[in-house]
Amino acid sequence: MRAGLAQFLNPNGIRCGGLICRFGLATRVRGQAVIPDALNTANSTTAQALDESVLNALGQLQGKARPDFVNQVIIIFLETALALLADLKNGAASGQIEMLHQASHALKGCSATIGAASLSALCGVLETVARAGAVPDAPARVDAIVEEYRRVEAALISRLAQRSEASRAQREPGATPQPTEQT
Repeated sequence: MRAGLAQFLNPNGIRCGGLICRFGLATRVRGQAVIPDALNTANSTTAQALDESVLNALGQLQGKARPDFVNQVIIIFLETALALLADLKNGAASGQIEMLHQASHALKGCSATIGAASLSALCGVLETVARAGAVPDAPARVDAIVEEYRRVEAALISRLAQRSEASRAQREPGATPQPTEQT
């Protein structure tokens, strides 16, 4: 899977903005990924942790040859996000503004790619503040990002579990999927 996504990977993780544009979920304007308003729910007071329609759109690309494509994207996101969150915590604790800027920028794009618009927006704000050169409230901003990440993580894990149960039920005739709680 990683080999197929090689053009979207860098040493720090996924270049998710490229994924968004490649899969038609956004366009590029002057080199920047522009996310459609439908995905940009950060300003909504009722914004959910995860917009499932984004992952469903990615799922339309997988076809029968890659039935695990979305699951692999989710797993790569979860792995990458943990490393970026560690960088954010370290940057906030040590006052390393450049580390805050780079990690928030990367996590912003990755979050948008999987439909976590609120997390992406929080990262975008931190990125903008860090780019200006000083982040006096960095620990509080990072804590808010970590809290929102936990909501996204729970939604993604729930999705993986539901898909896994459904897949197992399809492979095993007569098996009945266990009911799952919808969040």
